[in-house]
Amino acid sequence: MIIGIGTDIMNLERIKKIIDKYDCKFINRIYGNNEIQISKNKLNNSINFFGKRFSAKEATWKALSPTRGEGLFFREIEILNDGNGKPYLFFTGKTKKFIEKKEKNLKAKLKFDISLSDDTPFVISFVVISLAPYV
Repeated sequence: MIIGIGTDIMNLERIKKIIDKYDCKFINRIYGNNEIQISKNKLNNSINFFGKRFSAKEATWKALSPTRGEGLFFREIEILNDGNGKPYLFFTGKTKKFIEKKEKNLKAKLKFDISLSDDTPFVISFVVISLAPYV
């Protein structure tokens, strides 16, 4: 059963302006340690990397439908890739606790599916949250 859907589209010029203006201050506030480490290997395409992840964080937020201040932090929502390059969501800190509490209340595990795409200057993200049996 689907319990949340979120989508976001972003013009990469927007993220480029923010990064140009705030640089590391913005990056360290929005992106997790794993994402920052991976970005160091993406120097030629870092705007696309950061733009896709920002868009995915927005889509995840929308799919979870929280109220402001409810325990979700962009820095704690990381978009990583498995060995085949497929993106997945990795949660830490208060955001992880928020999701665990939601799972306990629903008596089910949450399954997150994510899709990212780009056609410069745009990136788009789509997140679907469904229920899986609670183990």
